[in-house]
Amino acid sequence: MEPSVTQCRVAQLSSALPGRLSPAQSGSRRSGNERRWAQAEVIAVSIGIPPLMTGTNQLEELIKKYMELESRPVADLKAAKQALTTRAAMFRDLNSSLLSLKNASGDLVPEDLTSLYGARTATSSNADVVAGKAGASAAMASYSIFVERLASYDVVVSNTFTSTGTEISQASGEGTKTFTITAGGTSWDIAVQVVAGQDNATVLANMATAINASAANTAAGAAVVSEQAGTSRLVITAKSTGSANAITLAEAGGTNNILAASGTSSSAQSSGTTGGYLAARDTLDARFTLNGLSFVRSSNEVSDAISGVTLTLKRAQATGDAPVSIEVKRDTSAVKAKIKSFISSYNATIKYINNKTLVDPDAGIRGDLAGDATYLELKVKMNRVVQGRVDGLAYPDPTRLYDIGITLDSTGNLVLSDEAKLDAALSDHPEAVRDLFTSATGVAVKMRDLMDPFVQDLTGIIARQQQSITNQIDRIDSRVKDLEERLAIREKALRSEFSSLIRAMQLMSAQSALLNSFMTQANAAFMY
Repeated sequence: MEPSVTQCRVAQLSSALPGRLSPAQSGSRRSGNERRWAQAEVIAVSIGIPPLMTGTNQLEELIKKYMELESRPVADLKAAKQALTTRAAMFRDLNSSLLSLKNASGDLVPEDLTSLYGARTATSSNADVVAGKAGASAAMASYSIFVERLASYDVVVSNTFTSTGTEISQASGEGTKTFTITAGGTSWDIAVQVVAGQDNATVLANMATAINASAANTAAGAAVVSEQAGTSRLVITAKSTGSANAITLAEAGGTNNILAASGTSSSAQSSGTTGGYLAARDTLDARFTLNGLSFVRSSNEVSDAISGVTLTLKRAQATGDAPVSIEVKRDTSAVKAKIKSFISSYNATIKYINNKTLVDPDAGIRGDLAGDATYLELKVKMNRVVQGRVDGLAYPDPTRLYDIGITLDSTGNLVLSDEAKLDAALSDHPEAVRDLFTSATGVAVKMRDLMDPFVQDLTGIIARQQQSITNQIDRIDSRVKDLEERLAIREKALRSEFSSLIRAMQLMSAQSALLNSFMTQANAAFMY
């Protein structure tokens, strides 16, 4: 039992001794003081301080020991807070695991079921020449394609000029020159300022800058090139392929026009250093044969030749090359990957819950959720979902996961025990597999709905449990703060009280020594 401050003070107050004692009084008085001295020593020893301690270090040690005793409630509260913090972390991990399973289940139930369970793939025998991409609506079939010509970009150039010459500015005259550029059915007016005596390189550069700075830049871009050192030539290039996006140039007036002065024309084909378009307009479109039929398109991305299939033409073939085969078939890779992800998420979640609800008396193990009926029931329901039959489905269609090669092992984990069986079901009966997961009582739907009440952000079961823990921690923090403030005041008071006690003990020790000395002298005198 801890000594009270009152007991310490009694020992202190009862320690006063007279300066002189008569031989008759000495025995009785000495006996009483020794009893009081012993009482003070017992008080010190009871809280871990050796008897007769004196000085600053002893005082600090005495206060330290006493405060350790009085601080035990704070330590207990902090330990409780740490336990709650650990439990909160456990619930965060649990929420993450359940949410992962919910998402994996939801991935098997997309808004557009056909895009997942009816997916198609287009496989090319030579993807360097032509590649294919199939949508869910594409019919499963094979196609033979021969690429005769790729679609190309129209290019219009000016005459070639000596860069330092002034032929263009002399022919066009000074002032603002305006011309029109048309591409893809849209026209834009381009204004260029020409200064008298301006060299050819500068005039052509100003034309390119004006085109690129205008709205026409969405359809065409311009640049000045030097085919040979000291020469300049304007090049205007369409930004989309095909004859439909060919460039047309025009300007008003018959003289002093900048297009005419620079030889930049879309009405004639360029030859050597003269301006015009580089490629014949009827060669700008892609040309290919599909199952013997001839097709012409403005783009190398062709989405209207085969319903549901987009072809990408990459390289023209030479005469005598073998046609490329495009085969459209079911694509089971995406749904199979999502099924495997579902299995993995289920196993991770059930393992976590099993660990947290485990009770092993022999090993002294008791999980954080041991005995919690909510999560024990959740385990049972999860097991029923993956093992049970789906209502509304009947043989020969699969009615449970076992029918597509997914089983439970001895540890309760899902296992893809027969992958060939799953592949066959996805290839031959994709709609049946879809219904197994996505019908009203399908595996993925039921698992997703089972997880949902637990993982809702604010109102979910786990969210409410985490909020309860947070509230408990807040109350502990408030209590600890209050106790620590009181302990600070208590320590200050103890420092004062124990200082007085130690001074009293020191005085008692001195008086005891004086009494012993006196008695020794008296005894010696008596003997003589």
